[in-house]
Amino acid sequence: MSRAMDRIRREAMEQYGDAPANPTEALDHVLAVFADAPDGRIVLEATNSIYGPGVRTGLTMGDLRALRAKLA
Repeated sequence: MSRAMDRIRREAMEQYGDAPANPTEALDHVLAVFADAPDGRIVLEATNSIYGPGVRTGLTMGDLRALRAKLA
């Protein structure tokens, strides 16, 4: 691996910590990586246009934040 990639990996690990080991840590990791994303950003799309033109269903960043708050 190049030195540049080593540096990028090292900086990311310093910023985000160790790799998640369970679902709660994985959720925390996603929320940390996308901390600046707006609540309306869809992060997991389930359907697109099934319920009408342009109607998308799934989980948004706001949904993930609300789920995490319930776990606290």
